Amino acid sequence: MLIVSVDKLREGMQLAANVDSTTAHDYQTILKKGTFLSSGMIEMLQEKGIKTVQIVGGGIEEGAKGNVYLSPTQTMRAQDLNEERNQRIGRALKDLDEIFDCNEEIKELSQAAVKKVDGIADDIINDIASDSSFLGNQMIALQNYDDYTYKHCLRVSMLSASVCGELSMSPDETKEVVVAGLLHDIGKSNIDHDIIIKPGKLTDEEFEEIKRHPMIGYNILKNGGNYSPNVLAGVLFHQEKFDGSGYPKGLEGENIPIIARVLAVCDVFDALTSNRPYRVPWSVAETEEYILGSCGTHFDLGVTQAFLRAFNPYPKGTMVQLSDGRHGVVIAHNQNVLRPTVRIMGKFPGEELDLMNDFRFLTISVKGLYTGDVDA
Repeated sequence: MLIVSVDKLREGMQLAANVDSTTAHDYQTILKKGTFLSSGMIEMLQEKGIKTVQIVGGGIEEGAKGNVYLSPTQTMRAQDLNEERNQRIGRALKDLDEIFDCNEEIKELSQAAVKKVDGIADDIINDIASDSSFLGNQMIALQNYDDYTYKHCLRVSMLSASVCGELSMSPDETKEVVVAGLLHDIGKSNIDHDIIIKPGKLTDEEFEEIKRHPMIGYNILKNGGNYSPNVLAGVLFHQEKFDGSGYPKGLEGENIPIIARVLAVCDVFDALTSNRPYRVPWSVAETEEYILGSCGTHFDLGVTQAFLRAFNPYPKGTMVQLSDGRHGVVIAHNQNVLRPTVRIMGKFPGEELDLMNDFRFLTISVKGLYTGDVDA
């Protein structure tokens, strides 16, 4: 068995292990062990951000027949990098758990806590920038039934880092967004835990208590940490809505700082796609449709579009079922990522439907992954 860089793959190579997708929206086994790779499969792996795969060929010399494999040193380095990333996430979870759950009311962050948060933010930015598969892998790993606030904050910060890239934010701006994402719900640490985990509808009094958490978090950060006005604004205003119906100040439109507008989308996306004691998670497509439908009321359209570019629910090569029962494969994306171009498969194959301009088909459901050449 050899670990081979995806950009060095060639047709006819055989997989020695399953290849799993690495994005939060389509996590599944996309190619099975024993599959002989086609050009379409290799292109699909590249599009999905897969970096390496395991290939049958223990006796093949490096460079034989034009194929270039990772050397043993490169293989070990790739494994070491993955292990390093996993260790960083483990430390981040441990540190955030200690910061959020100190068994007493939090008045301010210690300098040690501030330093740890800063380091976690740097790790998130660096890892996401260096490996597109990192975000999806960790989002999947961090979503579980026992969804503690600090885990939610870690995921929101990761999502936010990706959106910042789509918005072409500067490194300093991105760092502020990620730090604010890590701490946006710290105010919940000072609210009755039974309210936070209540598996049902909150009473009016309980909701008023929940609505205190942005201001509590703002005061915690303001009292210690020397955080910038942007970070403070992100924590204070992440529950504001674009139409002015949010809290705590009822800010409207672009009066809401951009950092808070980014966090608002990522916060809702993670909340709806995560497990909760009182409901199953929504699919990514359902959640993105909800978010897109809430533009102008809850969310900023520009930020939402950036988010959708970062998390496309129908990647090229996705098998889908249309509302009339026909099946097809996504062959191209449109400006509205929820309305791709689909090539019909099955009894009457070949017809291509541009769903951006064809509204006969109002629903699309994911059925799997097409392993052929979508460009053929």
